Amino acid sequence: MTSELSDTLTLGKALRAAATQLNSAQTPLLDARILLKLASGLDDAGLIARSDDPLPADQAKTFAGLIKRRAAGEPVAYIIGAKEFWSLEFHVSPDVLIPRDDSECLIEGVITRRAKDETLSILDLGTGSGCLLCALLQEFPNSLGTGIDRSAKAVVMARNNSRKLGLAPRARFLVGDWGRALEGGFDIIVANPPYIPDGDRAGLPVDVGGYEPARALFAGESGLDDYHAILADAPRILSSCGLMVFEAGDGQAETLVEMVTKTFPEAEISTLNDLKGRPRGVIAERKSFAEKD
Repeated sequence: MTSELSDTLTLGKALRAAATQLNSAQTPLLDARILLKLASGLDDAGLIARSDDPLPADQAKTFAGLIKRRAAGEPVAYIIGAKEFWSLEFHVSPDVLIPRDDSECLIEGVITRRAKDETLSILDLGTGSGCLLCALLQEFPNSLGTGIDRSAKAVVMARNNSRKLGLAPRARFLVGDWGRALEGGFDIIVANPPYIPDGDRAGLPVDVGGYEPARALFAGESGLDDYHAILADAPRILSSCGLMVFEAGDGQAETLVEMVTKTFPEAEISTLNDLKGRPRGVIAERKSFAEKD
């Protein structure tokens, strides 16, 4: 950041100057405010009430460093080490994908199809920060959950997040390759696997392609490799009347519906829309043949 930010600059002016430097970001003022709160130790109310107060030199130096990192493309969530999902705060780092608000449609899809007082066995494949599993355990207080990830560092982070949220007694996190080593009987399976085609790497925003873990983003030439891997074990590990919920990439929902239909021809399958009304997920409610008869 330029020398504009000094101990003679007020908090309000520092915020506006930083937002100008972040004008290539999608939310420059919001990003600058979050980082100023981190540097100053103030909350939103404090920033407003003290907007005309000078920004101390040590805080100005810290703030300048944070803004420099954001201007280079580093995601705000990695800079502050946290991201909110489903009104819960999760610790995040470059070892895990940053939770997105659009993924909340997966949680909503499960909630509309199961009573919250049910006792369910929930599986989260590719758990990352643990956000999907923890959100579901928060909504289903009588249920138990298992999170699987190929990254040992992600598993440690997910486990720590569950402890911080008071959910650890009902959650376990394991290193594994999707569902291959698991026994069956899960009532709900959720998955937000990698789904970006390898050829799309160059077109990603720098704060995604340059910082988030590639193993959590890319899935072969078509972006469908990990869906195939998960569906190979799904009939064995999903209970006869279970729910399976996938996040889908842009333009993939229709293809994913076809893949799931082939795997579970007896299931009721529909798509889930994200906050912008785009198909962002696929949900399948498996019906046992005995029930259908």
